[in-house]
Amino acid sequence: MNHKLLIDFMHLLFEFEKEMKEEFTSIYAPTIMGFKQWIRDKKVQEEDQELGLEASTENTDQHIVLSFFKLANYSKTYWRSLLTDTPLALPDNHIFLMNLWRHGEMTKMELIRKSTQEKATGMQIINRLIELNFVSQKDSEVDKRSKIVEITSLGRQELETIMDDIQKISQVVNGSLKGTEKKMLNQLLNKLTHFHEEVFSESKSKEELIFLIVNHEK
Repeated sequence: MNHKLLIDFMHLLFEFEKEMKEEFTSIYAPTIMGFKQWIRDKKVQEEDQELGLEASTENTDQHIVLSFFKLANYSKTYWRSLLTDTPLALPDNHIFLMNLWRHGEMTKMELIRKSTQEKATGMQIINRLIELNFVSQKDSEVDKRSKIVEITSLGRQELETIMDDIQKISQVVNGSLKGTEKKMLNQLLNKLTHFHEEVFSESKSKEELIFLIVNHEK
């Protein structure tokens, strides 16, 4: 038996348990998976220190954004794997349909903004859903230049068909998070979502977005 390896492992385990007790709300689950994640994060911190990178607010902001990108890619991979043979194999199709189901009929541009999509891509998604008979459209009584879209009974049926699969995907994306951790994360994500929904509540030009990014202060 490699006693030095065992001693090093025990030291790490004691350090992990000590941090768990000292932290009022630890981000790590008291499991082997939580321990492994703690070791991975500890290694990243040590590498940052070796490179002379301090744990500054700027680095934290960057890590959060990178984590969002990675989680989005993981989620899409799980989604495509389980729903690859369904009409809603693309997550964007589901997002557009869910927004219509939850919020009712709206103009195409309202749906595109609510689904946080660019106009050209959003129009393609809506047309695809119309071709599948999941969405219907009609002329707006307010603005004849606009089209009103709404979910069809077939669209609702398709969403209900894959609801169990969506729940399974949601659970695996949430990983080893416990109930209280999920609630905390949900509150923080709602706060972030509210901020960005206010930003995108109206169509903004590229110049306006650049100005917001450059001049944003917490």
